[in-house]
Amino acid sequence: MHTLFPVQNSAKNSHLDANPELDVEAVQWSLINHLVECFLLEQWVDEHLIQVTTIHEYLANHKTSQAQDAHQFLASLLLASLPQQYQDFFDQDNSLMVMQVSQNRQLLLLVEPAYASPWRLSKSCLPVIHNLNSKRHVDSALLEPVGSPQQLLDMFLSMMDSATLSDVGVLKLKESLKASFIAQQQSAAANITTTVCQHPHWHQTLIAAEQWASLMDRPFHPLAKGKLGFTAQEYKRYMAEFNQPITLVWVAIAKSHVMVAEHVQDTTTQNPAKYLLDTTQQQSLMRELDDKGIAETHIAMPVHPWQMTHVIDDMYAEDLTNGTVVALKFDTLITYASSSMRSMLIDADTPNSIKLPIGVYALNSKRYLPALKLINGEKNQAILMQARTLDPELSAQLRLWDERLWWGYMLPSHLHDKSAINPYFYQEKPTHLGAMLRQLPADLCDDTIQLLPMASLGMLVYKQGVSHHIFDGIAQEGIHSTSQNSFQEGSPKNKKLAVIACFKSLCDMFLGTMLRCLRLGFAPEMHGQNIVIVLKDNRFTSLLLRDHDSVRIYPPWLARHKIADPEYLSPPGFKNRLYRETPKALIFYLQSLGLLVNLRAIIESLVEHYHINEETLWHEAMTSIEESLVTIDFDDDQRQILRDGLLNSSHYPHKTLLLPVIGRGSDPHGSMPAGESKTINPFKRVKNSG
Repeated sequence: MHTLFPVQNSAKNSHLDANPELDVEAVQWSLINHLVECFLLEQWVDEHLIQVTTIHEYLANHKTSQAQDAHQFLASLLLASLPQQYQDFFDQDNSLMVMQVSQNRQLLLLVEPAYASPWRLSKSCLPVIHNLNSKRHVDSALLEPVGSPQQLLDMFLSMMDSATLSDVGVLKLKESLKASFIAQQQSAAANITTTVCQHPHWHQTLIAAEQWASLMDRPFHPLAKGKLGFTAQEYKRYMAEFNQPITLVWVAIAKSHVMVAEHVQDTTTQNPAKYLLDTTQQQSLMRELDDKGIAETHIAMPVHPWQMTHVIDDMYAEDLTNGTVVALKFDTLITYASSSMRSMLIDADTPNSIKLPIGVYALNSKRYLPALKLINGEKNQAILMQARTLDPELSAQLRLWDERLWWGYMLPSHLHDKSAINPYFYQEKPTHLGAMLRQLPADLCDDTIQLLPMASLGMLVYKQGVSHHIFDGIAQEGIHSTSQNSFQEGSPKNKKLAVIACFKSLCDMFLGTMLRCLRLGFAPEMHGQNIVIVLKDNRFTSLLLRDHDSVRIYPPWLARHKIADPEYLSPPGFKNRLYRETPKALIFYLQSLGLLVNLRAIIESLVEHYHINEETLWHEAMTSIEESLVTIDFDDDQRQILRDGLLNSSHYPHKTLLLPVIGRGSDPHGSMPAGESKTINPFKRVKNSG
């Protein structure tokens, strides 16, 4: 059986470098599985080219006078030359999806019903190509498994009208898929700790959990692991799963060229060094600034080492020559990458961390740090802070990383222009040199607390073929069930009950909090990298949000609670997409990112690790929504809209991922390309089976 997750090897016993095929099959199947899902849900081709049937029906339709029964026909396909799982598959009357690739070729997919889509690839086999010659001579027919994700992508593209495809976009898609395939194999060799929650200090737990979260990056996105711009060596140096210390480099920028956040009143006391460095480090940095005679005129700024080498040295060459930007020798701040790659964590008891620009393509967008988004993030944090005062439950359950301090390069002529018509908000150069500070609430910097990105809960780590899940250290019998047995010593049934109870508790916290946000008229970023679950005494106590620039709003619902229009900045002539025109458009984020990405990844990891019935977990999530719709003080129209959208509708909107990459082509952009299609409501099968 294949696994949804890259198979990990401990560094001590890993032979990946010498024998890379050890993990290739698992990575290959995972990528192919996600490609198939995107192909189907994004409707790359007309439905008439795809047929869902069964093995028996398919064999019956392909028998000829030369092969009067199925056994003869199967023999003619040279099935015996394939691995045993393929022979077992054809021996049973499984569901089969048949895609007509060309007149002489069909693609056969072993599929099973799914929850987040109508069908998904079964974990026993790769897709199979059925080659047919034009004369349909049975003895020349042949079955062969798809050899790679790249081969499958070529096949899918060949089924499309080439006139509708951007050549540049297709090349970008292929480049990203190849990079993701290589990167996943590298990540499979990372030596990941399996005892995340056993670290003595809260900051150690967070860094360890970010390693887990980084392993799949954005779940179900075939291109997520491909970071275009990193060499293989840089990938292993800068990605979180490899747990490598990253020493930030520093530059000094003339104050005449630094735009700052509204909350930065005095750059002498409010600058990155004051928040990130200890006293000794600050003194060392100040000595260098004094020696260079720029202590009063410049602000010291951390820079990611990749960014310095690959972007700053070239893009800011003139500034480095004329002294506007001064490269410094100071290099004593050691950080660790988070799962988002550009958010850097400090392994110390400090509430402060830093987000930096890195000019690498990830999800086919450059990881800029544009001032316009930082300003909109300030506006959104104001909404989040006000919301916490309007709902006592939100005040307790919704915690915020403070993101209101930032510094960024800007030309002097536009330094104080924070209007949407500042032309340099839309230029690339200013987005590559800057920093945003993140500050944790002080009470969360406590060793009795574990901070876990939700993405880390949707991941398994394998060591010597044995899987591990973060729930192993959380879902203890004595806490989550009435049994007195420990989680480790309990029966398999009790372990499953404990995990199910733990998952229900997670759903209550996550879905209940997000529904309270929707009631007030906004939707935070809901995928698992942005939401950190707070664990105290093995209880999920709150959610911690980061990346506030991605909060979406529906103004009429905001107005009901006297939350003012934030008046987002956007390019002249464009409506900022943070505004949503209908409640349905706002609920989209809970449906797509909240349920179909974040919770789905957690469900699938629990199913694979604990062998829990998948329907049981989707049922728990559905129950959480039903209970929240009763207990939260929604207006009547809101409650009905949410019930219809989340529970009663037959379909959910689905974020398209790959076709938009083709559509964008080579256009550099700061956000991932995405569109919208539809899939089935994941609770539909739950209700039907009930």
